[in-house]
Amino acid sequence: MKRHLVFLLTILVYTLSFSQLINLKGIRFNGNPPQMVIDVEGVIKPRFNIDYDEASRLLFIELPGTEAGSNFKSQVLNGNYIEKVDVVKYANSTGIFTFLNKNVNFQTSYRTDPVRLVMDFSGKGDEKEYTVVIDAGHGGKDPGAVGFNKYLEKDIVFSVANYLRNELVRDFNVVMTRSTDDFVSLAQRPRTGNKSKGDMFISIHANADQSGNGTGFEAFYFSKKSSPYAERVASFENSFGAKYGEDSSDIAQIMGELAYKKNQEESIKLGENLSSTYARKLDMKNRGVHGANFAVLRGFDGPGVLLELGFISNENDVWKLKQSKYQQLMAEEIADNIRKYFY
Repeated sequence: MKRHLVFLLTILVYTLSFSQLINLKGIRFNGNPPQMVIDVEGVIKPRFNIDYDEASRLLFIELPGTEAGSNFKSQVLNGNYIEKVDVVKYANSTGIFTFLNKNVNFQTSYRTDPVRLVMDFSGKGDEKEYTVVIDAGHGGKDPGAVGFNKYLEKDIVFSVANYLRNELVRDFNVVMTRSTDDFVSLAQRPRTGNKSKGDMFISIHANADQSGNGTGFEAFYFSKKSSPYAERVASFENSFGAKYGEDSSDIAQIMGELAYKKNQEESIKLGENLSSTYARKLDMKNRGVHGANFAVLRGFDGPGVLLELGFISNENDVWKLKQSKYQQLMAEEIADNIRKYFY
């Protein structure tokens, strides 16, 4: 009888201990290694369910049979892995809605001493879906346009190209047609893009005119037909090939007619959006979008634009073109439009 009573009491204690809600003490974030940690009071491991929606990048963690403490609060984060965390406290469970940044992997595990549920985050590395080719115009023995106070086009566009690479590298594979102050032929630039199977070609330049009155931003896409103005700009850029021993007319259009039309439509769309937002953000004149027979765009097998960031020959434009804070702003605006194009 006594043994029977002890057994019943043991079962009762065991049942009561597991009928109580598990207390979640709080949620915290680590940077190195990147983690989201859910701390648990006591030694009991909570059960959990996980669901992930790749389209919205929403990671949902449900912890049934738990009671979240006051330290469980929704948070907006400015990190490389987590964008925002929303915590919902239900009667007998806790829901944690975690919005991940793009190209993030995660793994979940229990840790003990103390008990905690840990989400480890990491980047996807080479699994990025799209490749963007950044072409910094001119370079090396080719200075490009020489502008106001003898600022060189090759230096300004190379600096903006590097800022742009830094802006894009988290979300895209990025290929640079030149990574140093070296001369790269017009033919080699699109060849590099095609070899890397690039999805978009961004050629960065700065405009110039003899009067010094020209001002503003403009975008160009590849077209067999062009206006007299666009033809002059393309002839100027293409002439640097001949100047350094290259016949740019030898760069063949490798796209078929259907691909040419499709790439042209996509390039116009990107150029129009970018012209509008860039001019507004940089407080510069919007000179619009033009089609012209640029050699570097003609040789690339995909959508592409050639961007004239401003007039290096204009005193007001070059004041912005030479400053790193404005170069960063230019890169951010170009990157934002590229993200909107793909995503």
